[in-house]
Amino acid sequence: MKEKKINPLYTKKWFGVILLTLGIFGALVILHRLAHYVYEYDPEFSPIDYGRFNILSFFTVQSNIFVCFYLLTSALAVLGNEKAKKIAFNPLLGAMVTTYITVTGIVYCCGIPLGFTPPFKWDNPTHAMSGFIQVYHHMIIPPTMLLLWFFPPTNEKVGYKKAWLFGIYPLVYSIFSIVRGAVSDPTFYPYPFYEPSFFWEMLFSDKAIIMPQAYLLMLPVLIVGILIFIAIGAVLILIHNKLINRMNR
Repeated sequence: MKEKKINPLYTKKWFGVILLTLGIFGALVILHRLAHYVYEYDPEFSPIDYGRFNILSFFTVQSNIFVCFYLLTSALAVLGNEKAKKIAFNPLLGAMVTTYITVTGIVYCCGIPLGFTPPFKWDNPTHAMSGFIQVYHHMIIPPTMLLLWFFPPTNEKVGYKKAWLFGIYPLVYSIFSIVRGAVSDPTFYPYPFYEPSFFWEMLFSDKAIIMPQAYLLMLPVLIVGILIFIAIGAVLILIHNKLINRMNR
């Protein structure tokens, strides 16, 4: 069994300060969204005001919360906290957090040309801040976490068979979102692809929706989505373990 080694980068106080700054800033961004919530009626994207705390329903926000926790814990670990090291230096946890935030960035960026995301507006301070938050959560944090992944904190590997674990959280999140949308009043789906009518209208726009069949139509899409999480997790594990092999030479 290889002796556990700490990446020299994770012993540098300046690196810990950088991680701490990123973690605190990310947390402040989320708190800002909650504290300075402004509802603006948009019939295409937000026809109903669900309240300020409903932003916590979005996978984007949840994955960014995970990132904040991971960065803050990593910062404490670098700065010498032994309890934090048990969490931050766990490569499986790091791989999961990186996978979830990577999917967040990919899905959002793919949705822009398809018209699935609200357009950016920069005409006043409120719109500018909202636009910055969208860019920060979807286009800055995901590549930042990916970059961080290429600098593993220890030489501990992750077993490839654990890749299936990456699908548990998105599966639970998806089921909850679908069920919540079906029973809530007013109806709320965090993303259009969780709504039964979304794929039905894409394929059978000339026919009245049949709910049981519409839900069955969602099943293969849900399965593919979960497999994407597992696949990206497996790729991150592969990258990680190759880096560890180099570290152990």
